[in-house]
Amino acid sequence: MTWPAGEAAFVTGAASGIGLGIARALVAQGAKVALADVDAERLAAVERELTAAGGTVTTVRLDVGDADGWTAAADAAEQAIGPISILVNNAGVNGGGAIEQTPLKSWRWVFAVNVEGQFLGVSTFLPRFKRRGGAAHILNTASVAGLLPMVNVGAYVSSKFASVGFSMALRDELRGSDITVSLLTPGTVATAINRNAAQAEAALLGTKVDEEAVEANGGVLAQGADPDLVGEQVVDAMRQRQFLIVTHREFGPLVRRVHEEVEAAFEDFDGRYGPDPAGQLMLGGADAVTRPK
Repeated sequence: MTWPAGEAAFVTGAASGIGLGIARALVAQGAKVALADVDAERLAAVERELTAAGGTVTTVRLDVGDADGWTAAADAAEQAIGPISILVNNAGVNGGGAIEQTPLKSWRWVFAVNVEGQFLGVSTFLPRFKRRGGAAHILNTASVAGLLPMVNVGAYVSSKFASVGFSMALRDELRGSDITVSLLTPGTVATAINRNAAQAEAALLGTKVDEEAVEANGGVLAQGADPDLVGEQVVDAMRQRQFLIVTHREFGPLVRRVHEEVEAAFEDFDGRYGPDPAGQLMLGGADAVTRPK
């Protein structure tokens, strides 16, 4: 069988959407999978489904933003299916609205899941990967909203930009090792993230779900890519050690505009301060920042 047959994977946000699609694709390729999510009831249903399909799976209930829960979740997963060599940091939420209308509580919640959850996942599993040696892989799910700005979802966009930067830095820090990194930046995918996040945020704030907004946004999401097909694309890309994984070409010109604006700012600047030593070091292939001992 082809990779990842026999490998063990830890997938967050695995109870639905893209996470479930990735889990299904991994099982179809012969991987053992630990399914992690906050929705214990849905996790149990997914475990039954994938076990019936011939998969070796286990479940762990995990709030990815809870630092105290990660070690126990990793230990339980590895006790059940063996050493993990594939980490899929997929859990994510949307929240808030226009920036001036976003409560700090919502902002922190979005970052706790979308950014801190990925940092905690890497902090938990990367030392294990290094200690054991051999090939390992980390996938972080960001969003096309991490490559270009979108209005009225400022917390989400900011967190996904952070995820992109985190993943790029991680990739470069691990360059030359047997541990590779992939970054998924999906466009519109037919998932329930809109409703799930709205319900979770309403519970967090003690408010009611804005059903009108959920229904309107849900109509757009329903027209998106099939999450199972995205899952198959992701597993194939990870097999090829591909870093950046996109799902829709339509965003290409929009991302290009962002890059053109940045490049133009550098080209138009008059260089009044002289050469930058950090920039020169990086152009020469050296690190601009010395690692603390």
